[in-house]
Amino acid sequence: MMTVLYGIGMILRFILKIALLPVQAALTLLMLAIGFIGGFANIACGLIGSFFVIGGICSFINGDISLGWQGLLVGIVVAVIPQALTLWGAEGVLGLKELLARI
Repeated sequence: MMTVLYGIGMILRFILKIALLPVQAALTLLMLAIGFIGGFANIACGLIGSFFVIGGICSFINGDISLGWQGLLVGIVVAVIPQALTLWGAEGVLGLKELLARI
């Protein structure tokens, strides 16, 4: 009886692996899309953040300390958040793919 249940389990696992192939392919494409779009977003937000940082430094030079700190902080946040979202998104999809690969 145990051998029959084991055989049925192996057959069901094989069918499930075949059924999950399109999901794995879609997750791979999603991971590549996150990397591609994230690269563009990182470049654009890095440039915008650089302008804020440069503006903050110029504000420090002109004597407006509070505006200088605001420029520095906004520049750092604008440059870092898209990178974090890209990393977390890609790692989340990779974790999901690994979870599905264990089945």
